[in-house]
Amino acid sequence: MLFHVTHTHNELTCPIHDPDTLLGSFGQVLDSLAANGIEVISAVVDGPGHQLFFVIDSDSAEAIHEGLKPIIDRGTARIQPVVDVQTRMKSIAKSS
Repeated sequence: MLFHVTHTHNELTCPIHDPDTLLGSFGQVLDSLAANGIEVISAVVDGPGHQLFFVIDSDSAEAIHEGLKPIIDRGTARIQPVVDVQTRMKSIAKSS
């Protein structure tokens, strides 16, 4: 199942000027997601906006929570289930 994750932190929790904290948190999240069996489809950042965006594939909410542990105390994550637009349109067309 696909999920869109928006992780938001603020200028006070942003580790951009602390390389050790940056590499130990945001620098570890992709490996942590993979270690928990989550496929990362896309991972992008809006640095000045203090947000990270992930599209991930997982069948387990627990795995998502575990995979996000490196950044859990850096801000707030919003996790939304999503579907591929083209796949959804094809499904709708078939059922019409």
